[in-house]
Amino acid sequence: MNRGSVARRSWASFTGRRRTSPPRAAERGRAGYALWRRAWASFTGVVLPPRPDHVPASAPQQAPAPAHRPQADPVAPGWFTLPPLPAAGALTASGSDTVVLEASSPDGRATFLLRHPAGNSSEYSLELVVRGADDEDRPLLATVTYAQPDGHKRALLVPVVPGRFGPAASYVRLRGFGPGATWAATGPSPVSAEADWAPATVVDSVGAALNETTRDAWRRVRECVSEGVRDVIDGALR
Repeated sequence: MNRGSVARRSWASFTGRRRTSPPRAAERGRAGYALWRRAWASFTGVVLPPRPDHVPASAPQQAPAPAHRPQADPVAPGWFTLPPLPAAGALTASGSDTVVLEASSPDGRATFLLRHPAGNSSEYSLELVVRGADDEDRPLLATVTYAQPDGHKRALLVPVVPGRFGPAASYVRLRGFGPGATWAATGPSPVSAEADWAPATVVDSVGAALNETTRDAWRRVRECVSEGVRDVIDGALR
């Protein structure tokens, strides 16, 4: 037991023995020891060796957040640009109907599939697929605009209604679309009763329908719009 322990000092005081000054105690370690260990060392006189300075563990470094995928700047509120047609998209194997470009709306709800129909090297078509259309009470409609290299612009209204099987989809012809064209679209939204589209745009859009599903979507649209727009749709459906 160390001469400077509490027990030895108490015994010297009880017996009346003169207590000699102990040599300078070695430096005692305090930091890094539990309270009970320090109390036990003080009572027994055990010298705790200094512990190395406690270095707090560095906080784990978080991996940098992945960079967001670049998104095209909106053309106008509610609009977004679609990727240009790649140069290779103009070449399609004979007898095939190939998807040459695929893009999604910013919210991921709508998918735009640009197709190159078989047997026609200069014509492209668009399939619009919408998820969640079954939850809507009214037909949905997206607007697609595109400009040809010569500056000629076109606008198409593309309605979508729930199908019997699979997600809602419409299929339309893109007259004059080709390499070098720029295009943009709006995400599908419910048809408004106050819709007031230009008659020429309605006629072109109805005429662009490539299947009966898309024409049925227009029949649903006519039930939700004003009488004037309804008459234009009826005339284009004949």
